Amino acid sequence: MSALRPVLLPVLAITAVIAAAAGIATGGDGVIGAVIGGLVVILFLGSTPVVLSPLVKASAALSLPVALAFFTTKAVAMLIVLVLLFDVGGVATHVDSAWFGIAAIAASLSWTLLQIRAFRRERVPTYDLGDSD
Repeated sequence: MSALRPVLLPVLAITAVIAAAAGIATGGDGVIGAVIGGLVVILFLGSTPVVLSPLVKASAALSLPVALAFFTTKAVAMLIVLVLLFDVGGVATHVDSAWFGIAAIAASLSWTLLQIRAFRRERVPTYDLGDSD
């Protein structure tokens, strides 16, 4: 969890700022949409290192098949979430889809950029083996 903290806390803050802007602009439905958008991104992008990091340490050979299966599972889950959130007449009446989208885009872009920054600061050694023809 400590590895996620430099990414998680700023993304939560960005989501809160967008939710506040949504509340000012459109009211409660905007806040709900923005909060759900940010939380969906945090859940989906945050689950990857939590699930895959211990697996890679345990068995490097299984990491690719499990990562692909996990990606497929997350894609299906995302479709289910979107269908449930934007079902006409259902939950969609209380979720502002524009603010959901704004928060999801902002959260995913900031998550990605912060992950890149964290990786660059981690200083993982990489090796150039050169041409070994």
